[in-house]
This record gives sequence, structure tokens and C-alpha cells, in this order.
Amino acid sequence: MDLSTLNLDRLRKCGIYKMPPSYHLQRGSGNGCAGDPPGYPSYFTRCVYTQHGNTPPRNHAVSTVITVEGVNYIVGRNDGSDAYKQRLQRLYKPLPVDHPRVRLWILSTYKHHQHCYNGHGEDMVIFPVPDYKLKTFKDDERWNETYREALRFEVDSFNTMVRGQALLTCTPDNHNAVRIVRRYYPDHQPELGLIDNPPDGCAPCWWETEAENPGPECCNTTMRHYDGSFWKHPINGSWCQWCGWKEEEAVAA
Repeated sequence: MDLSTLNLDRLRKCGIYKMPPSYHLQRGSGNGCAGDPPGYPSYFTRCVYTQHGNTPPRNHAVSTVITVEGVNYIVGRNDGSDAYKQRLQRLYKPLPVDHPRVRLWILSTYKHHQHCYNGHGEDMVIFPVPDYKLKTFKDDERWNETYREALRFEVDSFNTMVRGQALLTCTPDNHNAVRIVRRYYPDHQPELGLIDNPPDGCAPCWWETEAENPGPECCNTTMRHYDGSFWKHPINGSWCQWCGWKEEEAVAA
């Protein structure tokens, strides 16, 4: 794992975790990190578990650590609070925006958030507006032409209104991918080509913690979820989600 994105001086000042004898650590690493930029501290965190496999009780201030050279440094209690998120942010040393790993993350972010605007949850707006939010004219042979035209007008008017309301929110600056990238790179400008035509297919995710693509030969040794059984190369059988290996390309070669 490439540790160059961690502020190791600051991490070491967080203190060393003295784990109770009956406790153990998560085998792999990474918690709540899906979609985070390359090398973000969340990819390196390991959960602390009790002898029963549970998170330590609330009076135990530590539930996550980052292990460097066999030493477990305290990150804190992963409770989703702003304080915990700020602690991770302070441990982060971002790569340059034009770094290849950052570029892969940006491409992945635009793909994952295609058609999504205005954040998440109930506030999120999908554009183009999906069909299930629009009305559809359904004809009936019993209707006369006047009534039929009135219904068509009602449907068209409603759909025009819904699309118009969505357009007020669905601007390039409000695209979810743009908003996410700007959290770490405030000067990022919307990439209209990626908004209109996000990448096809599935991209590998080695860029999360590795300095370069390990390739199929070293895939298992770099995979942060590898446990010798389920998570192993190639993750998806005919292609590998970690290093990007594809069976069809290997056969063609």
C-alpha cells in the first residue's frame, strides 16, 4: 500500500493503540471509503473488534486504527461525526489533480454519479428525468378527439413542467461528480464530455491504495481485501475489479 498520501508525522502524534488481549483487528482495511479520492485515510483504517466480533462499547474511545510498519495508530471512534471526518481530512496529503490515480478516480466518480445532481438522498435529482416521474398518454377508443387532445395537452404540460423544474437544478456545477471532486480539488471545472458521456464498462480500483497497477502477477499481494479465500484475483472471474485484468484480453494476447 502506498503511504505517500498519509501525513505520517501527524498520524504518529495520534498515539499508539494498546489493544486489549481479547480484542482483534479487521483483517483487511478500508471503512466507509467507497468513492473517496486516491490514498484517502479511510482506505487504510482497520476496525477494532471485541472477542465477540462486536465494535467496542461506547466508553472505549477507539474503534479504528491505521497500521504502519506493524504499529497501530489511533484514528478514533468511527461514529460518522464531523469530528471523525475532520480527523481523517487532517491525515490526508492529496496527490496533484493531474496525477494518473486522481484521473482514474475522477473518471470513476463521473461514471458512478451519471445523471445525478444536487447531492444525495431526498434532495438528489436525476436528469434526464426518468420515465417513472413523467406522465404517459394512454389512448382509449371510446374517447372523442376533443377529449383525447385535452388529455394529450395535460400530459405534455405536466412533463414540460417537471423537466423545467429539474433543469433549474441540473446544471454542470451541481452535478454530483463535480461537487464531490471539488471537496478535495476546489478548482475542478465540470467536464461536460464526462457528464454527457461517462465512461463505459467497469474500471479497476487499484488506484485507491496503490502507486501503480500491480497487474495480475501481484494483484493478490496488493489487494486490501485479500484474505486467501473469497477476495482473490480475479475478483469477478472473467475480469478483476482490482487490477483490471480481463480474460478476453488475455486470450487474445
